[in-house]
Amino acid sequence: MKLDIHYVQGVAGDSNKQQIAKQFLHHALEVGSTPLAECVELREDFEWLKQAGYQLFQGYLFGKPTPSPIEELSY
Repeated sequence: MKLDIHYVQGVAGDSNKQQIAKQFLHHALEVGSTPLAECVELREDFEWLKQAGYQLFQGYLFGKPTPSPIEELSY
């Protein structure tokens, strides 16, 4: 299950988005799904989501789309 860009971008500083992100995480885990945060662009949003319990992320913070995979990330 993917947490939508609307709730990912700015989550570190928005208590309403934080509440929704936590509810989404809980629900995804409850049904046996692995939650993914999409469109992560800012380090502070990544850190908040990681601290909250998200394990999968995608977005420009990690790299822009390329024709071949990136070998190693430093996160």
